[in-house]
Amino acid sequence: MAEKDTTKNHPGPEGSGEPGTGPESPEAREECMALRRSPAPRLVERVTALRGQSIARPQRPKSVRRRWTQMDIYAKDAEIPYVKFEHASRDLVCSLMERQDRMNEEIFYQINDLRYRLEDLEEKLAAAGDVS
Repeated sequence: MAEKDTTKNHPGPEGSGEPGTGPESPEAREECMALRRSPAPRLVERVTALRGQSIARPQRPKSVRRRWTQMDIYAKDAEIPYVKFEHASRDLVCSLMERQDRMNEEIFYQINDLRYRLEDLEEKLAAAGDVS
């Protein structure tokens, strides 16, 4: 048994003077101690029977979600008063469009008036040119 221990500690040939590389050699112990001094945390993934299954509600199809969202939006007592906002924004847009229509109409009246004035001036110039 003493021979086995010696071969583990010093596997090199006798008299070589080289220390062994076995697990009980002093260099191996130093490496083990160095590894234990600063261990890096290992990430571990747990394995369970519920892998891939969620505890939340099952996903609904898009069409169902859209229909429910639309029902939530147009509900009578919705959290977000979307219907009131829609009416207010529609009123704002309609009033802006009406104002723009009135402005366009006024611009056309001004252009038409300028055309008549220009025609009147041309007639006066032509009449004044004939007289002189």
